[in-house]
Amino acid sequence: MSDDVHVVVFDLADVLLDFGGPASLARLSGGRAGPVEFSSLWSSPLADALYRGRCTPRDFAADVVFRLSLPVSADQFLRAFASWFHGPFPGAVELVHEVRAKVPVACLSNTNPLDVARFRTELGMDELFDYCFFSNEIGLRKPDRECYEYVLQQLGFAEHPYRVTFLDDSPMNVDAARAAGMRAYEVRGTLQARSCLSALGLVAGSVRPAPDER
Repeated sequence: MSDDVHVVVFDLADVLLDFGGPASLARLSGGRAGPVEFSSLWSSPLADALYRGRCTPRDFAADVVFRLSLPVSADQFLRAFASWFHGPFPGAVELVHEVRAKVPVACLSNTNPLDVARFRTELGMDELFDYCFFSNEIGLRKPDRECYEYVLQQLGFAEHPYRVTFLDDSPMNVDAARAAGMRAYEVRGTLQARSCLSALGLVAGSVRPAPDER
């Protein structure tokens, strides 16, 4: 194992947890809202406010229904929205336990109160990880540099950010983490995460070079 790796930080959506947001929005819109519309929605001011803990899920739902002219009520959208996370990928929990046997583990995720309530009650995130950084609770959202700097400070590695390894499925989030000094890798799903961590000597598995740090 690399002696430089002291903490591993996981993104949640599409790394450890199956995320059905784009598909759900497509169904709710009758097929009118695709990946472009989903991406645009996530960069909207009210989405940003929701994921920083500055507005309620109900306000966000009403805005989405209006913005996208969805043929559903705000309450109907909110019920679907609350179920966008489908649970862990096969082997995800075991992977975190395996890493945790060697180094502390954390999660860093852009979240809202509905997500966090499910994570804690249904998935036991506070027991699975040594540290949980949820954007709506810390008031900071990826890929803002301040978000990564906050995490590094809380982990005690503000002066040695390269000792923190970060896994995320978003190239933008990975680039931002690298700019903050972390070792960051783009992975999607448990198999890619395991392959990356195996290359770093943190877990068993098929060892191959970790993804290039672009």
